[in-house]
Amino acid sequence: MRYSKLLGVLALAGAALMAFVGPAAADSVTSPTGTTYTSTIKASAEGHVTGDNPINPVSCASTLEGKVESHGAGKPVSGKLSSVTFTGCTDEWQATVVAGGSISINGTTGSYNGDVFWTGATIDFKRFGINCRYATNNTTIGTLTGGTPATIDISGGLPFHNGSIFCGTNPMTWTGSYTISTPGSLFVDKN
Repeated sequence: MRYSKLLGVLALAGAALMAFVGPAAADSVTSPTGTTYTSTIKASAEGHVTGDNPINPVSCASTLEGKVESHGAGKPVSGKLSSVTFTGCTDEWQATVVAGGSISINGTTGSYNGDVFWTGATIDFKRFGINCRYATNNTTIGTLTGGTPATIDISGGLPFHNGSIFCGTNPMTWTGSYTISTPGSLFVDKN
């Protein structure tokens, strides 16, 4: 009899704890709203994205492409980038993407937006024989604003990895914006 009372008290305590904690938040991207999207996302820079390099600013056209690989309870939306380009750079800068890395998006409560993070990317920028290499590791790069089309507003720094002493050692401030073309509408749902 004692054990049944103890089990009853433990079950009641467990139920009360679950009611207090609630379910884990689930992040997903949707297109249209409410319909989970797990396919390819393509984005192109609106004009150029610009990095504030100590030698001379780097300004390039850019594209990003990747597939949603993970989402759901307790984790951000994420996926590897299958293509990252920086082309047509100004002032004779040449960009080489060594590794595209992956993007993750953490939904913002009460909106269709999310904070965007970049991990595992390595990018070389060269000009007149000077090489500046930047690498990301859960680096905040900006905000995805859901809509038709959705946009990614870039506001972050690309951490310096290695290269010439003329590159400095501070992150390169990176600004600009990307328009998401595929899918035509995209929203971040935080449940």
